Amino acid sequence: MANQSIKLNLLALKGAFVTNLKGKAETKQCLIIPVSDADLYVGQKGCYLNLTAYETQNSKYGDTHFVRQELSKDTYAALTDEQRKAIPIMGNMKPQVFQPQETAQNFLDAAYVVDSEEELPF
Repeated sequence: MANQSIKLNLLALKGAFVTNLKGKAETKQCLIIPVSDADLYVGQKGCYLNLTAYETQNSKYGDTHFVRQELSKDTYAALTDEQRKAIPIMGNMKPQVFQPQETAQNFLDAAYVVDSEEELPF
């Protein structure tokens, strides 16, 4: 299978919004995602967003799949048929046409969790 390019709209997650947070030395624009509202899973090594890619046919933009959030079994069972159909498409996938670049940083190692504004890393 070829490499895939994936684009996701994180604001499609329930309760997600962008705001400015003031840290020790500067203010930065941040994405806020309520963990329980967005049905994310917090484990020992990270916070996980489960996604499913569905194959598409005849896309005019060259997309091969669209991506939706995979909700937990309990959350999904509590939804009505109308709510299930309304789960937003978060993004799409298509074959990558350029060579992947090596990343210099492991994003899990760089994760930083704060309990108050006084502990912000910026």
